[in-house]
Amino acid sequence: MSDEIAIKTNREQWLRDFKELLAVNSVRDNDHADSRHPYGPGPKAALDKLLSFATRDGFQKIGIIDDRAGYIEIGPSNAKKTVGILIHVDVVPVDQELWHYEPFAGTVVGNRLYGRGSDDMKGSDMLSYYALKLLKDQAATFKNKVRLIIGSDEENDWQDMAAYFAAEGRPELGFSPDGDFIVENAEKGIAHLDLLSNADIDDPSETQLISFHAGKASNIVPGVAKAFIKNADFKQSYQLFQSFLQATHLTGELKAADDGLQITLNGFSTHGSTPDEGKNAATYLAVFLLNFDFDENATHWLTFLAKILHNDYFAEQLGIGVTTKEMGKTTLNAGILDWQINQTAKINLNLRYPIGFDEHKAASTIEKRFPWITVNVQDDGLKPHLVSAQDPVVSQLLLIYKQVMGQATHLNVSAGASFGRLMPRGVCFGTRFIGQESTAHQIDEYFHLDNYEPAMKILIKSIQALANLD
Repeated sequence: MSDEIAIKTNREQWLRDFKELLAVNSVRDNDHADSRHPYGPGPKAALDKLLSFATRDGFQKIGIIDDRAGYIEIGPSNAKKTVGILIHVDVVPVDQELWHYEPFAGTVVGNRLYGRGSDDMKGSDMLSYYALKLLKDQAATFKNKVRLIIGSDEENDWQDMAAYFAAEGRPELGFSPDGDFIVENAEKGIAHLDLLSNADIDDPSETQLISFHAGKASNIVPGVAKAFIKNADFKQSYQLFQSFLQATHLTGELKAADDGLQITLNGFSTHGSTPDEGKNAATYLAVFLLNFDFDENATHWLTFLAKILHNDYFAEQLGIGVTTKEMGKTTLNAGILDWQINQTAKINLNLRYPIGFDEHKAASTIEKRFPWITVNVQDDGLKPHLVSAQDPVVSQLLLIYKQVMGQATHLNVSAGASFGRLMPRGVCFGTRFIGQESTAHQIDEYFHLDNYEPAMKILIKSIQALANLD
């Protein structure tokens, strides 16, 4: 059976399996984590679901590591090299009240399949799995063994891959199909900085910022921000808020509640690697809240959000941005923000940076410029990654895309973080086509169903090519 016929034959089952995987709410849930479910029930259930497909379809080499990662293998088990196709089944949290479709149902409308994780990256999971299945069914032979390596905590701290590598070793070469069909042979480093400050207030008669919360994950631009204030006039505040919404083209609500004002502002959530494509609800809300006469600590904090971090996508206003010819600019996302009166206020910054940036130097710079802030550098960062454009992994993927699509793709420096960077000769490649909208981490996330056939052709040939490299 030819690749083209096999691809068409498998489409209906692929779609059914895709919907089943989307139906699993695989957001990390620390409150319900245990030894059998280290990231909570959902991520483990999604991992089990994908491995169950492999059992059903007759794969002989299937494994699970520490209930954190799994693998599906084809090719000679005694091969010296392993080609890794690295994917993940976990997803980011959902602002469900903003969605127009059930996030964990898999709803088809036209050529779109809606659901959390459909774009990042359960669509790529299922395409990669079915490419491997087709090669298995055709009894394809390779020099190298190929493993589809499945993580369940990519959206957090990547301890899933750490567990896998400790048990099974690290593949030398391969790719992660986590993005566009461009060859991302360079990925920026990632750093997380926690900015801490004092939220104490001495005078209860003043207008008070009682609470301010936004963001659910460091690598998402906050789509919703909420604040509660006291000792402010409702009518005047309401009029100011309506004018603000009209001027910014945002939506939200201001209402009286519990002797104060509850304010909700809706921004536009995007992936934290492209903050300039979103509207950070937290910094926009801070801009509005500067209309009020708060105490010194709250004013410091809101001014920092509204005049330093607001629309500072490249850390230039903050004074820590670095730009290089090879890898471009530093990008900045204020992903999680928390203020609770008389506690320690926190801003978590997610930075994507080129070679030459130093997170500890950046922390020192911030503390010198803003002495009321203390900066903690988290230890979970990733260093920049670069694979030579002359590496056969890169040249083969470029060639295959051109052969299948009839036109060239290109190299790219990514501000995102894919599992591709975890392999010495690893890149990010696929499965969204150039020019298509990315809805990763967004409201009403969807997969382009028209991508199925061309993406399968590219993936099958890509796996074959890498599996036969010396």
